[in-house]
Amino acid sequence: MPNLPFTLRQLEVFEAIAHTQSFRRTSEKLGISQASVSNQIKTLEEQLGVVLLDRRPGRNPVLMPEGLAFQDDLRRFHEAALQLASHRRDDPFATPTVRKLRALVGQGMFDSYIRRQLDAFFARNPDIELEFDTQLPFGQLFRAVEQGEFDFALIHQRADHTIHRDFREIAIVEGGVYGHRKFSEGHPLPLPIEVLNSLPFILPKATSKHEREVIRNYAENGIHPRHVIGHTQYFDVIGAMLDRGLGVASFSDAILSPEMRKNVILLKPMQKWRLLYFRKPAPDDAAANVAEQFLFASVRDNPDYPSLPA
Repeated sequence: MPNLPFTLRQLEVFEAIAHTQSFRRTSEKLGISQASVSNQIKTLEEQLGVVLLDRRPGRNPVLMPEGLAFQDDLRRFHEAALQLASHRRDDPFATPTVRKLRALVGQGMFDSYIRRQLDAFFARNPDIELEFDTQLPFGQLFRAVEQGEFDFALIHQRADHTIHRDFREIAIVEGGVYGHRKFSEGHPLPLPIEVLNSLPFILPKATSKHEREVIRNYAENGIHPRHVIGHTQYFDVIGAMLDRGLGVASFSDAILSPEMRKNVILLKPMQKWRLLYFRKPAPDDAAANVAEQFLFASVRDNPDYPSLPA
């Protein structure tokens, strides 16, 4: 056997940080300190003699060309390991195998619809471990799906954007400028543009691609915010600010929790949003079929989910 220049733990840490692009989130995911994560990567790089990650102060770690190549080879390493493991004979006295499945969903969708049903799902299906990732930036999620990192994905995307080839539309919901119903007092709906422009706006992360896109979409609808009270990339934070009547924002009806819809209303319709679904091809996969039925029941078929009539 060759003397390999890495340990399985180092591979696990590298794989996690390549996915999360964050030392903090990797440490939380693996249950170890950030210092341990850093030491594992540093030792791995020293043993390999290459730099895998670009680590600059104040920026998330990014895979270098050698890191991307190592990630590709690591994927094949996993496939070979699974092939070797398939030679193991079944033990009739062993604990039943637990099927692990991974799903990519938005944080708002997970909190408002899926999390509330998970206890019943796990109680009914002790042989299925369904893990969720709710933090992946939108710009990375399609690549993660293409690379086979997830068994399922449920995301919202503006209806005027092209649907990725691996996804299909399963529902559509309202989208536009949302805010507390107090902003509509004394005015007809949808709000006149001159009234809307005078309201306090919450925008996405400053100078980000998402912010530029939202501003461009506003302009196409004649909206020019004159009073911006804050920037944030967190949809749950924006939703809370809308619910408290602090400002208005470009939003999707589906991102609002059912409780928030009592106070937060659509002030100005714009582009609708699609609910897009992905499932990794796996014919005759009973566990995946059960998980798919659960996801549909929790979101698309949930009476609280605000899908528009077909």
